[in-house]
Amino acid sequence: MVLPKSVRFIQSPIVLLVAANLLLPISLLIFANGFFPYKTFLPGFASFPENHVSAAQKAPFDKVIFMVVDALRSDFVYSYGSGFSFTQHLIRTGSAIPFTTYAASPTITMPRIKAMTTGSIPSFLDVILNFAESHETSNIDNQDNWLVQLKARAGGRLVMHGDDTWLKLFPTVFSRADGTSSFFVSDFSEVDNNVTRHIPEELKKDDWNGMIMHYLGLDHIGHKLGPKSHRMTPKQKEMDEVVHQIYQAMETEQHLQSAFLVLCGDHGMNEAGNHGGSAESETSPALVFVSPKLRSISEGFDCPIHVPEGTFQYYNTVQQCDIVPTLAALLGLPVPLNNLGVLIPQFLRFWSLRDRISIMRQNAEQLFTVTQASFNDLSSHTTIESSSCDATKSDGEKLGCLWRQTNVDQSSHEHDNETSKLLALINVKN
Repeated sequence: MVLPKSVRFIQSPIVLLVAANLLLPISLLIFANGFFPYKTFLPGFASFPENHVSAAQKAPFDKVIFMVVDALRSDFVYSYGSGFSFTQHLIRTGSAIPFTTYAASPTITMPRIKAMTTGSIPSFLDVILNFAESHETSNIDNQDNWLVQLKARAGGRLVMHGDDTWLKLFPTVFSRADGTSSFFVSDFSEVDNNVTRHIPEELKKDDWNGMIMHYLGLDHIGHKLGPKSHRMTPKQKEMDEVVHQIYQAMETEQHLQSAFLVLCGDHGMNEAGNHGGSAESETSPALVFVSPKLRSISEGFDCPIHVPEGTFQYYNTVQQCDIVPTLAALLGLPVPLNNLGVLIPQFLRFWSLRDRISIMRQNAEQLFTVTQASFNDLSSHTTIESSSCDATKSDGEKLGCLWRQTNVDQSSHEHDNETSKLLALINVKN
């Protein structure tokens, strides 16, 4: 059987080679666009308007202790059999407010720290940077974040002990630091003892307004032995004792009366003790805010609690980037420019209704600015014939409509409702 000329032409080795060479770069471009999408980046650092009433004067706290326990999955803190007995007691009595955070993949340390400090959503490029030894490749000193904002405050001074990933990301931020490499996964003890030994001395000093601690031992146990290892509960008890020590200092030390502790995981771990993917066990770390002052806004929660087997959603689930605007509000800082998070609403009870509206609006303005830089059809001057923003054709038009409505009558309670709608829509869009 003789094939037609057109078929023979298509089957020609030269034609197939040319087609393969054309398809290869096209497929690489499609892959790169999906895996490494373009992200809008706003340069500079956020600041309050000149006529803005000092947020620091109204902020309920002036110091933060940020304690990261690597791979602290939600059930390690909130479930029956957890070693965090003192933390659970604080949750029951209202001195701590618990959450589960959603840590988007890649669930490895460097991108998760970026999310918790800048409020942005890191990409898979950070998987490569996570293993880079050079500080220049991962340095984000030039990106707006709450660490830089806290240091910029009068008398601002930050200290750090633990995972040296923080020193790679923020090489000029810390006044005192003792970093530890995260790649000696066979070390379950010394890597944490090197952090804990600094705590008594740091809690006595009043020359800092931000302290970062990043513990690695629990993550190392997971990698080597798995989450159900006999070593896991003793390590949880060790971390719980650190929380106890810090809480006692907040109750007794005068300079820590307006300090609060954030206990959190950067990511979770799967049943093999590993992480990096998007399984629920990997994307569900714990998040606990701790302070005696929280009793004024919280009546406490049942703890420990049961959740369906195989799930890890305890209490309210928030985005990991929501930590950033929440810390900004609690400390009286401007929200970082590239933040995509929304203030966790449980903390609004610290302020009057007028101040709540102001705080929510600042968050909404910042989100609108960064979103406006990303979407061409987003305009604050959108003209809508219908009074309902649901009549708009696109998300961009809807955001513009909601934003315009928030500016119509700032004195009405509807302003608060529309700002809430705008925050919710921007959060979903991002």
